[in-house]
Amino acid sequence: MVDFRLLNGKPKATLIRRFDGTTLVLGPKGKKIEFEGRVTLHQIQAKVSKLGWVIGVEHLHRERESRG
Repeated sequence: MVDFRLLNGKPKATLIRRFDGTTLVLGPKGKKIEFEGRVTLHQIQAKVSKLGWVIGVEHLHRERESRG
């Protein structure tokens, strides 16, 4: 049983930004969405929101590099 209070009622998705600038979003039930080129995080969030999902985990290498 899933506790939907933890999910805010929306399924979670994982966002992975690759080193080549493309982005992969892994959604519920293994659904994948690929984004070519350098789309913004805001654009990705808008697309994911239209599907009724919310990004729960992000792997953004650009942010990690800028901290170092």
